[in-house]
Amino acid sequence: MGIFLSYFFVIFLIKKKIHYRYRWIPGVLIYLFLLLVGYELTILRTPKFDSSNISHIADKSNFFLIRITEPISERQHSFKIVAKSYGFKDSLQWKNCSGKLLLYFEKDSTVKSIEYGDQLIINSQVDEVNPPMNPSEFNYKRYLSNHGIYNQGFVKAGNWKILARHKGNPLKSAGLTLRTTFLDILESNHIKGREFGVASAILLGLDDYLEADQQKEFAGAGAMHILCVSGLHVGIIYVILNSLLLFLDKRRGGRILKVFLLLILIWFYALITGFSPSVLRASTMFSFVILGGLIKRRVNVYNSLAASAFFLLIIDPFMITEVGFQLSYMAVFGIVWLYRPVYQLFIPNNWLLNKIWQISVVSIAATLATFPLSIYYFHQFPNLFLITNLIAIPSAMLIIYTGILVLLTSFIPIISIVFAKLLVYILWILNTSVKFIEGLSFSTIRGIYINELELIFIILLIISFAYFLFDRKKNYLFVSLGLSILLMISFNTRTYKNLHQQKIIVYHVNRSTAIEFLENKTCMMLTDSVLQQNTSRIDYHIRNNWVKNGTNSNPDVHLLTANIELGNLYKKGNFIQFYNKTMVVVNPELILIPTNKKMHVNYLVISQNPDIRIVDLLECFDFDKVIIDSSNPYWKIQKWIESCKGVAIDYYLVKDKGAWECRI
Repeated sequence: MGIFLSYFFVIFLIKKKIHYRYRWIPGVLIYLFLLLVGYELTILRTPKFDSSNISHIADKSNFFLIRITEPISERQHSFKIVAKSYGFKDSLQWKNCSGKLLLYFEKDSTVKSIEYGDQLIINSQVDEVNPPMNPSEFNYKRYLSNHGIYNQGFVKAGNWKILARHKGNPLKSAGLTLRTTFLDILESNHIKGREFGVASAILLGLDDYLEADQQKEFAGAGAMHILCVSGLHVGIIYVILNSLLLFLDKRRGGRILKVFLLLILIWFYALITGFSPSVLRASTMFSFVILGGLIKRRVNVYNSLAASAFFLLIIDPFMITEVGFQLSYMAVFGIVWLYRPVYQLFIPNNWLLNKIWQISVVSIAATLATFPLSIYYFHQFPNLFLITNLIAIPSAMLIIYTGILVLLTSFIPIISIVFAKLLVYILWILNTSVKFIEGLSFSTIRGIYINELELIFIILLIISFAYFLFDRKKNYLFVSLGLSILLMISFNTRTYKNLHQQKIIVYHVNRSTAIEFLENKTCMMLTDSVLQQNTSRIDYHIRNNWVKNGTNSNPDVHLLTANIELGNLYKKGNFIQFYNKTMVVVNPELILIPTNKKMHVNYLVISQNPDIRIVDLLECFDFDKVIIDSSNPYWKIQKWIESCKGVAIDYYLVKDKGAWECRI
């Protein structure tokens, strides 16, 4: 730290004596200084560099002392819990450790008794989080590591015990208790089902009660942002509070009191939402704006944005990797930068049209700023976002206003139930509208893929073209045209590659089989009945690769038992030919008949746990490689591997190495 302070002192010493011609040097040195400080802060706040972190000792013990740091989340077959470890037991004694863990507790009635802040002792094997096992699959390992989590484990029923209660942050604990109380108030006013899910998300930032199809509908219609408590929601709260406290602006003492009350109330709202990252960002941002207004100076919103981001990144440098952080700041930046010039292009005289135009401009500005990132991360674009936001934004405002009234009047049931009925009606209108818009065939463009370089080109293109529209300088137009040409070259290069691709891929999907045949931009996949019906697993493990390869969003998915003749793909029974490659699917349906003349095939895919030995396959087939997919149990896989090694057979284990891919 002393080195950094000395360096900073030298910068200002040089600045006083340096010639005017070289005035840029101190600025460069300051940026370099900040870069080095940021790098050092990142290193200091990276848990894996701490020798006591659990990632370094996870394989030394199965007994750990943990403290629950987040509310538990119920899954279909387990409870998901994020915890902080503070002790482990080696062969001799208990020792201290640090770091966070992701744990899945086996479902039983007692797990629901676990609360935030509880201290537990668990008996569980803790393993390193696996990297993505399929091409283009979401990198969950990197996502968790950016949150300081490197290990996960499964805790069986009876292998845990609560040691102490309520040992977490008392402020956060109080906020979560308040949130639970508010949820109970909503339920007691007969708000339930899809309406309850949206109300809990918009008012309290809790998405646990949203149905999967609801999230898909809101995302497809372009209204997902209103379900994540962020700048929009905190902004609405700020407007309400600022209006209520307007009478304090008459005197300086009143202005100070107003700022104090605004800060307390905004952070109280952040408290009851559980201090989610999006609310922290928005609350920090508005705090800087409020404090800037106190000193009676013209507030530069860009500086407020930068200051709030800088402050948050000092606390947690890895916050910049969060999609929500990036989208939130890009949206606010877009609104601040583009709202006024776009609004002034057309100013309606009619009051109603003017309000509609204002909402539309906000939507256009935010969408222009965020759509490159949205396409990059989510591979879709809502065509009807303007129409959706004309309904969604006013609805969100009304839901927040009415929801607050329901909560404030909860001690007067007669009044509270009236506001609750109004809230349910508004929620129903919002849900119905979003579902209708998303259901239109042209509402959403899906399957859009751009790489990192194209993302940068698109962002620069939007900036340069916007400057051209506002300033009318030809240089900006030339830059825009140049960027457009680079984009077209990149798009056409990838399209050409996609039109000349032939691949066979055996995906890694736990306890399932997924074999894909890709020809140009046409894709066909063979799978089992369980995976065919589980679209969420296909979306998670496979769909991103379809998008990257340029295939249509809903390729043909057939059962392993189907017979197929499609282009260069021929399948009959267990035998497959794709171009010049032949393959046999070795599953329980395959009947082996040893013959004097063996059939030559390129690949054998062992799938669906067949009761078969490698020597049996050698009697029937002459093959180049055995591929063992992830639908087989591990104990049987070990026997097949030992047999392959014994007779020097080339094999590939999908469960350990990830998806197997063959280019033809």
